[in-house]
Amino acid sequence: MTTAACSSFGGLATVRFLLGVAEATISPGFVAVTGIWWSRAEQAGRSALWISFLGVGSFVGTLIAFGIGHITGSLSPWKYIFLILGAVTIIWGVVFIIFVPDGPAKVGWLTQEEKVIAVQRVMVNQTGTGRSRQFDKNHVIEAVTDPAVIILGLISFVNAIASGGLSFGSLIVRGFGFTPINTTLMQLPLSAVQVFAQLSCGFLASKLPNSRLHIATVAMIPPIIGTCLINQLDADNKWGRLVGVWLLGSYPVGFMTILGLLSTNIAGSTKRSMASGWVFVCYCIGQIAGPQFFKSTQAPAYHGGIIAMLSGFCINLVLNEVLRFWYVRENKRRDAEIAGKSEEEVQELKRESEIRGFEDATDRMNLTSVFIQAMFRYVL
Repeated sequence: MTTAACSSFGGLATVRFLLGVAEATISPGFVAVTGIWWSRAEQAGRSALWISFLGVGSFVGTLIAFGIGHITGSLSPWKYIFLILGAVTIIWGVVFIIFVPDGPAKVGWLTQEEKVIAVQRVMVNQTGTGRSRQFDKNHVIEAVTDPAVIILGLISFVNAIASGGLSFGSLIVRGFGFTPINTTLMQLPLSAVQVFAQLSCGFLASKLPNSRLHIATVAMIPPIIGTCLINQLDADNKWGRLVGVWLLGSYPVGFMTILGLLSTNIAGSTKRSMASGWVFVCYCIGQIAGPQFFKSTQAPAYHGGIIAMLSGFCINLVLNEVLRFWYVRENKRRDAEIAGKSEEEVQELKRESEIRGFEDATDRMNLTSVFIQAMFRYVL
């Protein structure tokens, strides 16, 4: 809301920095909440649901901004946008703090027996319950040396390059020849595509076992086609190029997938915190880098920026399959470690593994037995 009071670049830069600090907690917090409340099988659908509201917010926000822009008052229309939406955000934040409990064990509307059941549901995740508040340096070392964590950060980076570039979406669409008002409306289908892509891909991932990274790979194909349409079609074919912009709407599925993998495939509170921090730092760097490819000297086509987005989508596609290959290989190695053991021994190891996961062990940590780690399987 204080943005509306700014009258200089310094003031705007300051409040935007503070806004970024506040927003930085949103996605990591939701990843943590998802891992605390739901089983690994449920997390793909739940992640898709809350991430899809980025598209919903964009769609509804565009309509709201369009309406607020017609307010005639003593303030500029953009100031009314920040005042109104900022007030709504503050109110919703207070509601969230009051009514959303810290975890299953602190739910006011559950009986003590139901709380125990809710906690036991997530014990089988073997990723911890989020109750640990201790910093473990061994988790940190494991996080910075884990190839999967590194790849997750790289996927976040290349996906964010496209996201940062898409902040120029209105300029790209306006360059097709649309008026400023129509430019706003022409971006509504893009938001609709985002919502549909995220919900449908999340649904498929929850129904098809070990399909998340394959689905994320397929979701990169429409944006690749879209960037080619934008860059290669004749300048006077504005509707064909606009369809290319709309096809970009499935790219957030890649980010949705890595957020889900952070929750399901990273065990240990400190390790997951470090991995989440790495992924979101990479995301922020990508958001900063993306707009740098859009040069004013290339307006209105912005060929360099579109090519950068295309490169990001292609690299994202490849990294998805590289990460899946690593997970498959690791799962096979763990299968080999318990090969030849009796059913009773395997069940005992499974129970012990669940207990260790409850006690904040990581997905790679070797505790009381060389076979405990082998019971953890990565979701693909």
